[in-house]
Amino acid sequence: MARNINGGPKVPAVVERFVKQLVTTQKAVLLYPSASSIPRENAQEAVDILRTILGDSPEARLGISKSGVVFEGLPVFEGGAAYESFAQELYNRKLAEVRFHSGMTSDDLVRFLSILKSSTEELDSAGGYENRLWDLGVDSITVRETQTKIVDAAVDEAEKDDPGEPWPPNRGRIEEILAAAFGGRPRDQRLLVRIIEDPEAISSYLRESYTASSGSPEEALQAMRFNELAHMISQQPEEKRPALLRALADAVKGLEHEIRQRFVMDKLLPDARSNDAMASVVRQMDVDDICRLLVEGLDEAEATVDGLSRAIRNLALISLADREEVFMAAGASMREAGMSESFIDDVFEAVAPSRLMIDEHGGVNVEEQPIDSVLKFVDMAAIVSTRHFEDDSAVFDIQEESRAGFTDGDVVRALVTLVSVDAAGERFNEIVAVLEDVLVLQIERGDYDVAADAAKALSDVAGDMDIPQGRRERVAGLLTSLASAEAMASVTKAMRVYRPGTTEHDACKYLLDSLGRTAIDPLLEVLADEPDMSARKALVDLISEMALEHIDELSARVTDQRWYVVRNVISILGKTRSSAILPSLERTLRHSDARVRRETIRALSGVQDSLAYEMLIAALQDSDAQNVQLAARYLGIAKVRGAVQALQQVAKGEGRGNRDLGPRVEAIEALGGVGDARSAPLLRSLIEKRSILGSGKTREIRSAAESALRIIESSGGDHR
Repeated sequence: MARNINGGPKVPAVVERFVKQLVTTQKAVLLYPSASSIPRENAQEAVDILRTILGDSPEARLGISKSGVVFEGLPVFEGGAAYESFAQELYNRKLAEVRFHSGMTSDDLVRFLSILKSSTEELDSAGGYENRLWDLGVDSITVRETQTKIVDAAVDEAEKDDPGEPWPPNRGRIEEILAAAFGGRPRDQRLLVRIIEDPEAISSYLRESYTASSGSPEEALQAMRFNELAHMISQQPEEKRPALLRALADAVKGLEHEIRQRFVMDKLLPDARSNDAMASVVRQMDVDDICRLLVEGLDEAEATVDGLSRAIRNLALISLADREEVFMAAGASMREAGMSESFIDDVFEAVAPSRLMIDEHGGVNVEEQPIDSVLKFVDMAAIVSTRHFEDDSAVFDIQEESRAGFTDGDVVRALVTLVSVDAAGERFNEIVAVLEDVLVLQIERGDYDVAADAAKALSDVAGDMDIPQGRRERVAGLLTSLASAEAMASVTKAMRVYRPGTTEHDACKYLLDSLGRTAIDPLLEVLADEPDMSARKALVDLISEMALEHIDELSARVTDQRWYVVRNVISILGKTRSSAILPSLERTLRHSDARVRRETIRALSGVQDSLAYEMLIAALQDSDAQNVQLAARYLGIAKVRGAVQALQQVAKGEGRGNRDLGPRVEAIEALGGVGDARSAPLLRSLIEKRSILGSGKTREIRSAAESALRIIESSGGDHR
């Protein structure tokens, strides 16, 4: 996202051009008969602009509100009457969002806009906008319709006391605000944040949402929409998040203990393992408080060993506190609640087993097996292993009884647990040896949740400096096997197959987050070998989400001998918009391949730093015409006054680098964009220059100079 002059985000210029052309096309569709070519000509211009947008994104997504069009939460041409009118037409037809996809044609766009000729009543009788698009055969434009009335009035602090807007808002009002906020309305987003700041208001909302649900307990927990509240906090400025997260945590504490316990154990802690926003809430909560929440009001007759142990295990994985600290807090809370030592021992046995326990299957009672026999259970499951540690006929019956329900994942989880809680144990090397054989099989078989849990636990062990280095290196080797190129290819393919929000997709994302830097190189190799363009785009987006935390690992790859690998890495680094990438870009700006240098110029355009501007100025000396044009364009957009002299050299066709017609025209236009009055004499000389042959080249340069000069003169010219 580009930044405005005050450092805040602004709508990209190409998106503004696209919206402007949509409005123009809408007018043409409404004014001209269907047989006319004018609507399609205007639509084709919009299609051409869309292709530019889709070079950086898989789709162009516009939010629709009553007051205008929104892109990534920012209003487009805010206050413009024509754009508000356009949005109003879509809003009145119950559209909350419009998505424009690759492959959109001018006919598709004309059909989409022609639906606006229908009244709201006609559309309702036809089944709505989405159904009408289906009837017209348009699948390159998709819409999201809303059945919720979006509230338009912004509420400020003074309005809290307004009798017409009682405070705190009731559940129905908060539902309306949620719908509007996630539809992209900035005012309702601000109002939602204000509500979150009021723990009592949120507690009341969560309580009413839970009790009003007529579905199952799981559906009642989902109705609380807590994850949406947490997600909204994650979109706020970083300095505001801790206070908002604490307020949300306080709202949880304000719930009755029956609702609170079910929510924390069955919703908050499980979801936090794969949802960063939910995990952030947990990390703002005191470990002692969470443990007390889990057992408050419970006695041994009400509590279950399985439920408590699962909650404690999840908390240990998510919390910023050490495992031992979590276990101590949990034990203290259970003792305060009056639970017996035998019950507490049972809970911790389930949290961190000293023996592998098999539940009953098919009515057959299976006895507990000591920890020393855990390795033998590997042979019970479907895993094919070449390692058999001892021939024990006493295990045979247990193997047969367990095959019906004892899975590979159970074995792996047990082994990983042993490595985590007993990294100094005598059997460490044997257990790791088994995991070396079987761990990566979980990815091959699609057990991504097992692999993700294993990666998180093993990452903690590998980073524990109290464990001997040799053992940490063995565990790091396990992580490397999980992050092989073959494994990462399977994971990224699954993320394209399963939609975001599904269990499988979330588990894959959690796996990549847990692997961290270990996954970067293998993912880049998968990207290098991927032949499909759409798959490559998805991979670039995926790695880009991780890039800001792994700039050093990515930067190390800019020396790769394959030009396309370097180009991919630069593209990913560029999406961070961080000045930390500039040392790497200094190297690639001198790369032998023009395509790599071009990607470097694109990456530099997103970094607001004086060094980045100097490097763009240096790119004006490039031997490739497209690269010079691109550098000039970005300097003009950024209004870099320090580039005036270098741009003038290009505009005159002098100096080093490519000085073809294209770069000269682009440099002239950039001078107009910078708006510095020092350029006016040169522009006038280019306007007055006459060619003996009267070539088209001279006319094009003269036309560009006239346009640039008008811009400078109309703005008064900046002499600074």
